[in-house]
Amino acid sequence: MFKWFDLIARVYPYIEEIRPKDASVHAEKGELTLIDVREAHEVARFGKAKGAIHIPLIMIRHKANAASPHHDPALDPSKSFAIYCETGNKAIEAARMMKKMGFDDVYCMGAFREWLNAKLPVEK
Repeated sequence: MFKWFDLIARVYPYIEEIRPKDASVHAEKGELTLIDVREAHEVARFGKAKGAIHIPLIMIRHKANAASPHHDPALDPSKSFAIYCETGNKAIEAARMMKKMGFDDVYCMGAFREWLNAKLPVEK
């Protein structure tokens, strides 16, 4: 029997949110990897969260796919990730993409300004 909820859950998987301070603590312990999906010019202008991997949204599907020649070995589906961007929109899109690709432990951290407002470390 066809269920609309199942279809919607597949198309728009639920993504948990994580606060920047919590993400920072888990990243510092090596329990979580931060991913910045902003464009290069945005990262150049404001920097990125300390220790974050910069992967523009357009490259997430390629970098997360183990069969892709562009695969990034840091993107291991068995690990945990928190994704952020300029406003939060690209972060949720990237998180949904990764969920659909089999990444189970993916969180949306939202906007980079929340990291800045929390006065967490930034690197250029």
